[in-house]
Amino acid sequence: MKRYADLLRVRGLTPVVLSQLLARFPGGMLGLGLLIHVQQQTGFYGVAGLVLAAMSIGQGIASPIATRWMSRYGIRPVLGWLTVISTITTVAIAFIPVNAFIDIPLGLLLGLTLAPIQPAARAIYPSIVSRKQLQSLQALDASIQELIWILGPVIVVFLATQINSPTALLGSAVIGGGGGLWFLTRPAVKSATLEASSGKMGAVLKKPAVLIVVLSGVMVVGSFGAIEAATVAAFGSGQDSAAGLVLGLWAATSLVGGLAMGHSPMGRWSLTRRLGFVAFGASLAMFTSDPILITCALLVAGLGVAPAMTVQYAVATESVAKGDVPESLGWLGTGWVIGAAIASAIAGFAIDAFGPTGGFVAATVFAGIAALIPAIWVRKLPDLRHLTGH
Repeated sequence: MKRYADLLRVRGLTPVVLSQLLARFPGGMLGLGLLIHVQQQTGFYGVAGLVLAAMSIGQGIASPIATRWMSRYGIRPVLGWLTVISTITTVAIAFIPVNAFIDIPLGLLLGLTLAPIQPAARAIYPSIVSRKQLQSLQALDASIQELIWILGPVIVVFLATQINSPTALLGSAVIGGGGGLWFLTRPAVKSATLEASSGKMGAVLKKPAVLIVVLSGVMVVGSFGAIEAATVAAFGSGQDSAAGLVLGLWAATSLVGGLAMGHSPMGRWSLTRRLGFVAFGASLAMFTSDPILITCALLVAGLGVAPAMTVQYAVATESVAKGDVPESLGWLGTGWVIGAAIASAIAGFAIDAFGPTGGFVAATVFAGIAALIPAIWVRKLPDLRHLTGH
């Protein structure tokens, strides 16, 4: 913990870390907020899943494009306009009566305009801290992002159940918009310049290691989307729902796991082992309808989330040239939202057909495949154990 405390004493770093965290809070709020908003007004999880899928597809398309634009036009102009448009779109979804023919296109627009804050933050971290501190900062960043998934679901469920679902969406817009403004006005962000990409768009995917973590990211974040949907189905979306609290506890164990394993050596098998926790925990939830046992199963799954993402970040960063880091992280983000899109649709219909168990089955399949991908192509992954000493 001393390493993390030393990091936060670096001049200008804490505001950047906190502001980018707030700016990314919609990532932990919009999915659940849209799910509850659409399901409550239509009565179907399938329609809600399609709206979430549209948002995720839009985000997946836009992420690598926006990251390259940041290198060309600068971080502030690109993220500034995207933040404004996505905030307005969120407000529109909150106030316009739910209609599949309106909300699916709006979901797509929302995804297309969600600002890629994390690639921007990670691209400027090397200009704020020394090389020997960078690995610790990346581990800290991967861990504290779980606060998004701890507090985000709790805030959304509270606002949606105690007031109404439009208020939950408005809360997301206010937090994300405010955080984005704070981030873009930080001196380190204002003065940041990014190196130009070294090749054509998509060239980083020719790196086997990058492709492996992108594909495993597709599947594991797909499992997260299925777990969220199944948990809401299991605990309900009414005023007495514990879904937000349970999802918050799930993310809390991820935070604990990330901080505890932040400096563990990252060998070629590390990603498979860490993803194995996620798959095992999701599989346990398939066999019970007891709320306490479901919660315990998700706590097991959560132990592997942040540690696995730390490895994915490290591989995507260390496998490419410095100028290609934002795009590499952009493709990693694209993989995540594609997985969320696919899993949201599948889990939604599985829940309509088989109840919460169907959602947890989908989550288990996605997480299992996520762990198999790096295991099958383990020789293509870099050995990053040398980074532990930094």
